[in-house]
Amino acid sequence: MHTSLILSSILLVFIGGSLALSFLPRLDGWLWRRDLQVWVLGIPVIALGLAIGALHHFVNRDCFVNAPTWDYVIGAVLPVGMGVVALGGAFVGLLRLLLMHWVITHRGVQAGTALQALADQQAKQLGTSRPRVLLCAFNRPLALAYGLWRPTVLLSTWMVEHLDQRELEAVLAHELGHIARRDYLVICLASVLRDAFFYLPTSWRAYRRLQHEKELACDDLAVSVTKRPLALASALAKVWQHTVSGPSLGMAQSFTGVNELMEDRIERLLAAPKITVAESRPRPAVLGFVALAVVALLLLEAINVAIMLVPMGCGPASLLGRLL
Repeated sequence: MHTSLILSSILLVFIGGSLALSFLPRLDGWLWRRDLQVWVLGIPVIALGLAIGALHHFVNRDCFVNAPTWDYVIGAVLPVGMGVVALGGAFVGLLRLLLMHWVITHRGVQAGTALQALADQQAKQLGTSRPRVLLCAFNRPLALAYGLWRPTVLLSTWMVEHLDQRELEAVLAHELGHIARRDYLVICLASVLRDAFFYLPTSWRAYRRLQHEKELACDDLAVSVTKRPLALASALAKVWQHTVSGPSLGMAQSFTGVNELMEDRIERLLAAPKITVAESRPRPAVLGFVALAVVALLLLEAINVAIMLVPMGCGPASLLGRLL
C-alpha cells in the first residue's frame, strides 16, 4: 500500500500537469503561458518532497515495518531513487552552465563598435539592460543569449559574413528579446526540472512547448523593434539551410531553436504577424497565480494521502487517536 501511495502521488502530478497544459491555449500572453509551463515542470518537486517526507513518517512505525517485504522495499527505494535522479538533473544542469561559460570565455571576442551600438539601441527599445556582444570564429550559424549577471549575445562570424545588415539586425533583436524575457535563466531551470523528472510525459511536453514558444515570443519582439518581419524570415531561412547540413554549437537560446519548427516560424513571419511589445504583469498577480496553484496541488495531495493511509492503519483518525 505504501507503494500505491507514492505511485498515486505521481499519477496525481501527471493528471494535474496534463490538465494545466490543456488550459494553455486559453492564455493569450507569452509570459502567462511560460509561467504555466514552468509550473507544470516544477510541480513534481512537491510530490518528491511529500514522498521523502513520508519516509521520515513511516520509519519505525508499525504500518511500515509490518508491511510486506516487497512493499517495504519499493516504498523506500522509489522516493530515494526519485531524489537521486533529481540531484542528477541538478548536476547535469550545473555542467551545462559550466560548458556554456567555457564557450563564451574561450571562443568569444568583443564585437565591433557598430554592432555593439546597434545592440545598445535595440536594448533601449526593449527596456532591458545594456548587453555585451561577442563574436566567435566559427563557420556555422550560431546566435545565442547568455548571462547570469551580465547579459551577453554570442554570434558566430558566419552570421556576420552571410547575413545582410537588416537580417543581422533582426537576429540581434531576437537574441535581445531572450535577454529581455530572461529566457536563459528560465530554460536553465526548466532543463534541470525536465532531467530531474524525465519519467513524467508532462515534463517533456511542457519543456518542448516552452522551447518553441520562447522563439515565437522573441520573433514578435524582434519584429516590434525592427518592423521588418521579412528580414527575420530571410535570416531564419538562411540559417536553417546551413544548419541542417552540418553540426552546430547551438546551446541555450540558439537562434535556430528547434529545427522541425523552423518552417512554422518562417511561415508565421511571412504572414505578417501583429507587431507586439514586451509584456508586463503586476507582481501580485504572478505570485497569486503561483500560490493558488501550489495550494490546490497540496490540498489534493493531502486528500490522496489521507485516503491511502486509512487501509494501512495509520490514517489521520488513527494518528489522532494515538495523540489523544
